[in-house]
Amino acid sequence: MHRALASLALLVSSTFLVSAWAQPNHPPNSPPAPFFENVTIWAPPASWSSHSGSYGRSVLLNKDGEQGIPTMLATAAYSPPNGPYFQIFESTDYGQSWTMISKALFDGNSSLTGGRILQPFLYELSEAYGKYPAGTVMLAGNRIPGDSSSTNIQMYASLDKGYTWDGPPNTTNGAPCVWEPFILSYASQLAVYFSDQSDPRYGQKLSHRLSTSTSDLQTWSATLDDVTNTNATLRPGMITIAQIGNGKWMCSYEMGLWPDSAAPYATHYRIADSPFDFLSAPEFELRTDTDGVSSAGPYTVWTPAGGPHGTIVVSDSSYDQLFLNTQNGDPGGWQNVTSGHGVGYTRALTVLPGNGGKLVQVLNGVAGLNAGAPLGMYAGKFTEITVGDFVVPGPEGGISGL
Repeated sequence: MHRALASLALLVSSTFLVSAWAQPNHPPNSPPAPFFENVTIWAPPASWSSHSGSYGRSVLLNKDGEQGIPTMLATAAYSPPNGPYFQIFESTDYGQSWTMISKALFDGNSSLTGGRILQPFLYELSEAYGKYPAGTVMLAGNRIPGDSSSTNIQMYASLDKGYTWDGPPNTTNGAPCVWEPFILSYASQLAVYFSDQSDPRYGQKLSHRLSTSTSDLQTWSATLDDVTNTNATLRPGMITIAQIGNGKWMCSYEMGLWPDSAAPYATHYRIADSPFDFLSAPEFELRTDTDGVSSAGPYTVWTPAGGPHGTIVVSDSSYDQLFLNTQNGDPGGWQNVTSGHGVGYTRALTVLPGNGGKLVQVLNGVAGLNAGAPLGMYAGKFTEITVGDFVVPGPEGGISGL
């Protein structure tokens, strides 16, 4: 059963043109994840007219006391021939094998027909929000109708770990100006972050809306700003958030139209005491001393491995390498290390249980043998969704459950 979830009423207007987790919450009895190089989750069949895809996302279901090896879910944005939907894939062996278990149709608003669904994000609730208990899986996406007249961030909920998707049919049709949802629960409030073109003072800004744990995710706050710029031509976008080793929170994002030909979407970041306080936090460019600037579609996680402060791991859309920081995000502390997983559009990262947090899984859209365009991009002729592990340099971490 597929109906739209939640009145996340993104009523904003403009011209149509991020694995977050607090501290690791892996069950202490989870067996350590084995290392593997690369597995193909899915490749589009020859019968499809479009074989390009991107924006792979995954979630490790570990926030509701799950026992044994945690289930993983994954999805990505494609253009299936029989209508827009997200395919949901399941792994019960830390990503070594995958099975498609459902299709999320995003059909709760009957006025939206044709078109496509972009920019998925998967998230597991760690506490109840009204009738949605801890362990509910949330799926957000950007529903764009066939006439491209609007963008619509919609959410669906699964009470059975991704096999069915449901929710109150009251998502509101938005205007053409919201992108790239990211979900995070903090202080008994569920936040949906997004790239926002609704404010005429800015080319784009980063914003979020909140719903409380006493609601059924039907009531949402007004839009709250997270990142704005006095230079109105700049376009911050694609926010992801992680809690880092000192207990603070880091958000990373691309800065569109950045005046650097080598990094036109240079990755920037802010660090604050809570994920709701980024607006007043200082902004830094993610730059290494010798290897340039991270650029486009960043994704950030933190792992306790790598040293006394753990390691911040950032992926982007321009390099095979991952950018690492073992100094709580100090601007002078970045280095990049080859990931071994190729370049892809906004690769997703997941810290795996066991091994002291040494394994970070990279979910990627990788061009297949018949590709004729950059890896994992929307324009790619043939894009496979792949997954494989990266070993964090340095010692194991000591957090319980890792």
